[in-house]
Amino acid sequence: MRRRPFPFALHQLLEYVVAASLVGLSLHTPDAGLLLAGAVAFGLLAATARGPLGVARWCGGRLHAALDLAVAAALMAAPALPALRPGALGLVAVEIVAVMWLRVVTLTRYTPGAARGPDVAAGLGDPADPKAPGGPGVALPPGSAVARTMGLFAGRTARRFPDPPSDLAERARKAGHRFRRLQRAWQARSRP
Repeated sequence: MRRRPFPFALHQLLEYVVAASLVGLSLHTPDAGLLLAGAVAFGLLAATARGPLGVARWCGGRLHAALDLAVAAALMAAPALPALRPGALGLVAVEIVAVMWLRVVTLTRYTPGAARGPDVAAGLGDPADPKAPGGPGVALPPGSAVARTMGLFAGRTARRFPDPPSDLAERARKAGHRFRRLQRAWQARSRP
C-alpha cells in the first residue's frame, strides 16, 4: 500500500487557505452564496479537527475524512441547483476546488501513527527505544529519504532470501550501524 505523503497539519493548513481563497473570490463573483458556504465549510472542517491547527478539536481522523468527502461531493453537486449556481467564474472555481479536494483527501494521512515510519507500522518498535530491534544507535532523523529507501531495500531483501529472522536482523543491525557512521562522517565533513 502506498504511503500518503501529506501530514494532517498540511491538510488543515490547506483547508484554511481554500476557505480564505473562496472568501476572496466571492468578493469578485455575482451570486457568491455557494462560494461563501464552501468557505464556511472548509473553515469549520479545519477549526474542528483534532490536529495541530484545530481550534475546537471535536472531529477525529475518520470523521474528518468522511466530512471532507461529503463537503467535496456537496460542492461538486450544488451548482446543479439553479438557486445555488454562482456566476461563471464561481462555477469553475467551485468545481475545481471540489475535484482538487478529493485528490487532497486521497493524499492525506489522517492518523498520526502513520507518520511514525515503516518500522513502527511493521511492528518493529520505535527506533529510539533501546529495547527495539535496531537499538538507539540505528535511529535516523524522521523523514530521512535515505532511511526510508534503506528500509524498503531491507524489506525487499528479507522477502527474497530465506535466512532465519534472527540472522537477518543481525545483518540489518550491522548495516544500520555502518550507515549511521557514514552519515555522521558526511555531516561532519559538510559542516563549515
